[in-house]
Amino acid sequence: MDEDKYRETYHSVNPLQCPFEKTLNSRRCICNEMDKINLADRECVGCKNKESWQNCLDFLEILRSNAKFALKLTEVEEPLPHGKEIKVQNGGVIGLQKLFTPESEGKPNISQLINQALEKYQKFENLPLDQLMQSIVHFKARATRKDKKK
Repeated sequence: MDEDKYRETYHSVNPLQCPFEKTLNSRRCICNEMDKINLADRECVGCKNKESWQNCLDFLEILRSNAKFALKLTEVEEPLPHGKEIKVQNGGVIGLQKLFTPESEGKPNISQLINQALEKYQKFENLPLDQLMQSIVHFKARATRKDKKK
């Protein structure tokens, strides 16, 4: 399939692309508002709720803008490389989960955690970002096949 045609189709069938699509596709988190879409041989993740979608965008923007040091970058450029984006998304959500349920070992529910954060802190700027950045720093992606063979 032509990539340009794929992107055009993707945006027409998925107008509210989930900001945490990489995290959801990695199967490390879940979300009550996610809408899975299969397009060709790929999985897309959209959002069912425009307000939740906007909250996720705002939260992810706060994470990205504060993660410069955690990612060892001199400036945060858009878009982040895939590995760093995975680290920000997964680490940020896991950090939120630790704020509200430190003992939980289940998969974090993104929309639920973001709603809890807004309820408790009113604005994302009021979150204890230092704790979230620690989760981003300590997040380890799954080992690649090459790493597993060693």
